[in-house]
Amino acid sequence: MRTLAILSRKGGTGKTTLALHLAVAARAAGLSALIADLDRQHSAMEWARVRGPVGPAVEPVKPGALFTRQQDARRQGLDLLVVDTGPNIEGDVEQATRCADLCLVVTRPNFFDVRAVADTAALVERIGRQGVFVLNQAPPRRSGVEAPVVVEAAEGLQGLGLPLAPIGLRARAAYQQGVAMGLTAQEIDPACLAAREVTALWRWVAAALWPMPGLERRPEPADDVRPVCSA
Repeated sequence: MRTLAILSRKGGTGKTTLALHLAVAARAAGLSALIADLDRQHSAMEWARVRGPVGPAVEPVKPGALFTRQQDARRQGLDLLVVDTGPNIEGDVEQATRCADLCLVVTRPNFFDVRAVADTAALVERIGRQGVFVLNQAPPRRSGVEAPVVVEAAEGLQGLGLPLAPIGLRARAAYQQGVAMGLTAQEIDPACLAAREVTALWRWVAAALWPMPGLERRPEPADDVRPVCSA
């Protein structure tokens, strides 16, 4: 079993939306996934209530109980545990980081969000876990040109200790439309850009969690999926 932690100490970055979409993508790939909801607002639990009995399962996890739930999930034979953390909860973020095989540190492309991820990145490094930044809610390219705020965010993340994931999520209505229905973007319209970028990010995450010797982790993004300009 692998554990994926979604981290950010700032609210509103879209951690829960990312956690839900990646867990559903894992399920679509044939994996059994559980979302551990550490967020005090329990937004993932509300999504599961609207969704009904269709997986992936979502369970609230009390403070300090993540390690025990992780061991239970491993004994149950689950493939993936996705940990959705809340903002500004020091102990929960540290416990999630310690339990994780991969940490996704989520940030939106703006000055305050980028400044706020430095401590989280330092925590991931200090504990010695694999981690990457993921840009979320980035404005779409226009005429193939990346928005200045995205370029500036990518530059601002340099030197903070973690690499930037080659795939991020854009600001698209399909994400919120899907969540409001207890679904995800890829379930509403598998061909839409939101679904394609989620799938591309999931493939990259899966390759990081289950690396294959000799296989380079290079995503194959759809048009307008990548969050930063590439050379």
